[in-house]
Amino acid sequence: MRAGQLTLSTALLRYMFASAVRDRLFLALPVMLAVAAALVIFLSGSAIIEQREMAAALFGATSRVLIIFGMVIFVCFHIRQAMTGGEIALILSRPVSRGAFVLSYCFSMVCAGFICVAAGLVMVWLGARPPLGGLLIWGLTLALETMLMIQMAIFFGLILNNAVSSVMACLGFYVLARMSGLLGALAVKADAGGGMPDVFLGYGFRLISLVIPRLDFFTRSEWLVYGVNGGEPGLGWPLLQALVFAPLILAATMIDFSRKRL
Repeated sequence: MRAGQLTLSTALLRYMFASAVRDRLFLALPVMLAVAAALVIFLSGSAIIEQREMAAALFGATSRVLIIFGMVIFVCFHIRQAMTGGEIALILSRPVSRGAFVLSYCFSMVCAGFICVAAGLVMVWLGARPPLGGLLIWGLTLALETMLMIQMAIFFGLILNNAVSSVMACLGFYVLARMSGLLGALAVKADAGGGMPDVFLGYGFRLISLVIPRLDFFTRSEWLVYGVNGGEPGLGWPLLQALVFAPLILAATMIDFSRKRL
């Protein structure tokens, strides 16, 4: 069984890389990152002081958005194309469980995401020259954030029957996850209001912030500007979030996909 799963993972990895090359993923993302770097360098050159710090903060945020959005769009449309073309049904016609397929597919897509993250790290280093320690912790948390969003894209892509709906669901989830810290602050402010509607609103904000990961702990621009000790929280919270939510998302994907009729 393990040998069969290893063979499936290898085959899916080769298939995914062939699809990424065919869809120009490994060409489009570096080109977009290079264009963003040139634009950020041009904009930061107009600053009177702290040009490097401005370039690091702007390009860090831009590269994060490009990598996350690029991988989400690629995963969702790749799954829909594989569903429509019967490729997933062909793979599942072999003696392979749906859980093993989800694990292997997720592993393949995460490998592609890590390659894009590595390209983004090189671009950030060449374009902004941030502190090395801050760049490394920023890159590690970007890899974890990309992994979580790829898992969410696989979850929505396998469950929903439309690629655009999957992309929009992933982006909505991402916006909420990045704003979860703000939702916590709004919950405290709502509790201070004292009224019954404010109390229920505060509970709603807390519930949202509990069921989604706190992605505002990941890829903080302070790390690119001030280094490792420049911003809190550190690496512990992103690692804890990844360890908690990655198995949950993967388990939810495997359970829901096992009940789906192809």
